[in-house]
Amino acid sequence: MYQEKIQAVLTREHKTKPTLIQTETYEAILNGVSLVALAKTGTGKTLAYSLPSLERVEKGQPNQLVIFAPTTELAVQIRHAINPYIAALGLSGVSLVGAGNRRRQEEVLKKKHPEVVVATPGRFFDFFSSSRIKVKQIKTLIIDEADDILEFTKMELLSSLGQNLPSSSQILLFGATDSQITKNAEELFARQFLLIDVRNRQKSQVKHYFLQVDNAHKIDFLQKMTKLDSFKGILFFDSNQTMLKVAGILGHTKTKFQLLSNDFSKGRREEALRDLALGRNKLLLATDLAARGLDIPDVTYVINYDIPSEVNTYLHRAGRTGRMNKEGHVVTLGDDHDFRDLKTLLADELEVSRVYFAGYHLSEKKPEKKKKEQAEKPTATPKPKDSKKKHKKRKNKNKGYHPHYLKVKK
Repeated sequence: MYQEKIQAVLTREHKTKPTLIQTETYEAILNGVSLVALAKTGTGKTLAYSLPSLERVEKGQPNQLVIFAPTTELAVQIRHAINPYIAALGLSGVSLVGAGNRRRQEEVLKKKHPEVVVATPGRFFDFFSSSRIKVKQIKTLIIDEADDILEFTKMELLSSLGQNLPSSSQILLFGATDSQITKNAEELFARQFLLIDVRNRQKSQVKHYFLQVDNAHKIDFLQKMTKLDSFKGILFFDSNQTMLKVAGILGHTKTKFQLLSNDFSKGRREEALRDLALGRNKLLLATDLAARGLDIPDVTYVINYDIPSEVNTYLHRAGRTGRMNKEGHVVTLGDDHDFRDLKTLLADELEVSRVYFAGYHLSEKKPEKKKKEQAEKPTATPKPKDSKKKHKKRKNKNKGYHPHYLKVKK
């Protein structure tokens, strides 16, 4: 299906079988068609849009392929994923992100004339407004996580850019859910789009659970979850404030974790992601803005500290586990009222089951209550206390743990 040089890289990375979204969109992209492509998270969308687009790039023509990502982390992730293919084709690329060194990025644009640009909207329009990138250069414009890009940029800028592209160019909108940008694409960009939606044909190995707990015991349940078999999880919060509050409590326990917060430096966020990916850490605390679209291998659990307010938010969080058809679990914490709200929220999307702790795994089977023993066991006569040990200090007294996430400077 792909060019020989790209196929060689795919073979080396053990990606010999294309996913559904990759096979369904390949010919259309290669032929220069503008399209809206919808597929579940973790099903190979990055390579679906990038590989045929790279095959269309002409060496030596700068800024031909521009890929928009909503966050710095996702932009870096995309660039890392496509770098082997860029190199195999003898091309060059650049990442334009707000967290990066602007002067260095400008030098790359000016001296190396990269054919491939991966950017966050803010930094891209910074260089675009200063004419470092010209509209006539763009042959393919890709908006990844198109359903979320609205949260990070003004639609007027994207719409204007798309409408002013050369008529021979193409626009690719990839996402996991419908949104204003995907539903109104033809009006926004003044061109026709082909819709390719494979979501209903994609299987999922993700189980959706609800674990009943009151607010007072959520921390206890979280600690218990980290001890489940094969646990590697992301704990999601609706706000940065709640995340820091919970982190402050967990920081005084033996539970190891890290934070993914926009308040931290780029290097610190990258370290948190790398440690989770490599298994150095098993729990990552994150907000939706920080973790949008991230592809972290072998995440087995996504935990919702509270009920997400929107269906799309829930689906995006759920997409961090069970990627590439692997098994995964989404566990939402709350009380009976929360369970009713969650079922109402997801009524048209999926079913959620109650779940209970069963040793070192979760079970949908409700544990039986222990029967009271009919006869009381004879109690041994208590030994007299040694008065000398009465005031002896306990050697194993819990002195608490300092919040490690605050030890490093932001």
